[in-house]
Amino acid sequence: MNRNSILILLLFLFISGYAKAQATISAQAFAEVIEALAANEDEPLNFGRFTPGSNGGAIVISPDGLRNVHGTVTTAAGMHSAGRFMVTGSPGALFTISLPGEDTVLIHQQSGNTMHVNGWISDPASGDSANLSDGSRIVSIGATLNIGNIEENPAGIYAGTFILTFAYN
Repeated sequence: MNRNSILILLLFLFISGYAKAQATISAQAFAEVIEALAANEDEPLNFGRFTPGSNGGAIVISPDGLRNVHGTVTTAAGMHSAGRFMVTGSPGALFTISLPGEDTVLIHQQSGNTMHVNGWISDPASGDSANLSDGSRIVSIGATLNIGNIEENPAGIYAGTFILTFAYN
């Protein structure tokens, strides 16, 4: 064999071996669009009726709707409630709750005086995964209302808003 024939043969074997070291395949990709997560307020967070007394104090509402009073605050007859929210989305999906990171300010409608809400707590707990087993879940929110004395917090309606975030995991 001459030298050119040997080179051609080696080149052919090299190219053939290289071609056999590869494989090509057609693969599949999938995606599933699920229902958007939504929330509605079924019941507002309501600390109820009270008088602050000489030194004020605090009212704590638990996610179960239980009300505890501290300081010289005295409660009066009437409604109080935990905040209740209906979260809906894809059945079986997991979601988390993010509670307000700062105080919420309630403002007296006539005087502009304020009370602060903090100590947020929820059921299911904030940061824990909750399951939308049938596509919906009730979330309950509680918090602490900090109350000044009667001069700082005169009689009347105090109102404010707060932000909750519900997100798929």
